[in-house]
Amino acid sequence: MGTPPATVWTIVVAGGSGQRFGGLKQFSELGGKRMVDWAVDAASKVSSGVVVVVPAEQASDAGFVAPRGATRVVAGGSSRSESVRRGLDAVPLEADVVCVHDAARPFAGETLFRSVIAAIDERVDAVIPGIAVTDTIKVVDGQGGVVSTPDRASLRAVQTPQAFRASVLRAAHATNPEATDDAAVVEASGGYVVVVEGDSGNRKITGPDDLAWAKERCER
Repeated sequence: MGTPPATVWTIVVAGGSGQRFGGLKQFSELGGKRMVDWAVDAASKVSSGVVVVVPAEQASDAGFVAPRGATRVVAGGSSRSESVRRGLDAVPLEADVVCVHDAARPFAGETLFRSVIAAIDERVDAVIPGIAVTDTIKVVDGQGGVVSTPDRASLRAVQTPQAFRASVLRAAHATNPEATDDAAVVEASGGYVVVVEGDSGNRKITGPDDLAWAKERCER
């Protein structure tokens, strides 16, 4: 008998306050649906369940419309890492693999989800998509002085969705660490993280220009 397929759950992080953007970008309209709906739609195609983390105001609003395909909707915390932990609390303990995906990346497709999930095994704790860096990168100090120039051949711009062995992700978050992504949390706890090829179209929507680009893409 072969190995049974892993049980996969996905946490879609849509709990940001939108301070840098000037509004709750995750609920911006793109091609007839909200940005968060795009993310949940792709996640639901590869997952047994999808937990969506939204701002507390939306989670407590009886009129809030949960994304189609969402299994559970929970209130986020004061930071991204805290929001992920609240999402993890809603993931069943029997899940083997947990994906974490930012709603701000609406164009991550089913293929990318399957790519990171497929690379998880007993040796690999986390799999993340990454894009080769084409610009020269400088490390600078607090005064703007250049400290070093890393070899860009070894650099990757990291994306989501990121896939994790569920037990490893839970253990890594047990001490309530803070990081800009969950791969860094697992890496800091001693986990083995692997990068697979990302998708150049999986652009993060950070500012109004990014949103304009996303809307134009939907209209093509």
